Formats: sequence, C-alpha cells, structure tokens
Amino acid sequence: MAIAKINELRALAPDELSKRLETYEREMLEVGDNPKKPGNLRKAIARIKTLLNEEKKAPKKEEAPRKKTEEKPEKKKVK
Repeated sequence: MAIAKINELRALAPDELSKRLETYEREMLEVGDNPKKPGNLRKAIARIKTLLNEEKKAPKKEEAPRKKTEEKPEKKKVK
C-alpha cells in the first residue's frame, strides 16, 4: 500500500482514517527488507493521528463562535 499524503488524508472520513491507521500499524509489525518503509509508515501514522485529533478538538459546526456580549466599561481618568 502506498503511503498517502496529507491532502489525500484530509479528504477521507474519520472512520476511513481509523481503518488506514490500523492497516499502517499492522504493516509496521511486518516490515520487510525495505529500510525506508518504517520511517514512511511512522510519518503516515503521525499524519493520521494528527488529523483525528484536529477533528476532535475542532469546534462543531452547530456551535456559534463565542462573542463578547458586553463591552468593557471605560476607565475613569485620574487627576
């Protein structure tokens, strides 16, 4: 399986990202003779975990951003 780039991963749904994460973790255990494969897999796993964490921490679409309802009172000038 080719290692996906971040732009390709961003287009996937969270459940598909979880499936790919499991696949890459299994592949890490079965690394063959290719010396670059473990590094590439670690990077792909990190990318996927980053995307999953971003989705968890991102504000939900239904929630409106917080707005200040009150203005700060003006400071009185001291003579």
